Amino acid sequence: MARKTAHSAPREKCRNCGHALTGPYCAACGQAEHDGHPPTLGHFFHDLVHEFAHVDGKIFRTLFALLFQPGKLTEEYWAGRVASWVRPIRIFLIVVALQAVVSEGQGPLNHKVRVGRSSSGSLSVNIASDVWQFEEKEEHVPVSAEEASEFSHRFEKAYAVVRYSSVVAFAFVAWLLYRRQQRYFVSHLIAGLHFYSFWYVVALVAGILTRLDPVWNNLTVLSVIYLFAMMHRLFRERWYVAMAKTAALYLFVFSTEFGLGYAAAKWIER
Repeated sequence: MARKTAHSAPREKCRNCGHALTGPYCAACGQAEHDGHPPTLGHFFHDLVHEFAHVDGKIFRTLFALLFQPGKLTEEYWAGRVASWVRPIRIFLIVVALQAVVSEGQGPLNHKVRVGRSSSGSLSVNIASDVWQFEEKEEHVPVSAEEASEFSHRFEKAYAVVRYSSVVAFAFVAWLLYRRQQRYFVSHLIAGLHFYSFWYVVALVAGILTRLDPVWNNLTVLSVIYLFAMMHRLFRERWYVAMAKTAALYLFVFSTEFGLGYAAAKWIER
């Protein structure tokens, strides 16, 4: 009788789902063959090196592409190269969460809310990226610190709807402008998530620096340059065509962002 070799010996079942193993990874759930074995020091260091090189490497590579290679992540996603990068919705949610914690404002324009009352007692709610713009309005008296904190919290909750609506609005207008080159709406939604992720990074940095000098609010101009570079890379149009479409798209998203923020402020005024 022929002696069985290591290659012909039947493999064990996956320890996670029980599916028969046909390779180093389970075809059903993806767990590695060695996972689930009694832990040893060798296994621990193997997992440590693997996770640091794979997960952290993916994060740093994605962050570099997001910040310094406009359109690269979207281009890769459209081409089907997804596993090598952090997924767009995850990037967006992480950056949004960081901006909400670090910055005093809301959204990529760092909207700040001010609530005041007139001499008749009527309430007025306004938003601006620069808090110094509020100082020009002398006809209203600021509310108490407790009321101001309450309205800021309500504005933050109302703005959560705006945050995601803006990305969808971006995708819709981008689809109208570039539907001949890219006919899938979701593809433009992916581009919107990447663009807004960068815009929120700019807002995060501006939110920190404006505590030193309000002039740093002008840092948002980087988002216009980024959008032009991004769309030019994705669609390879002549520079003047790309510039015109970028101007139209950015004007729309800027107006939408400000308009929805203003609507959220007026909603909490009721």
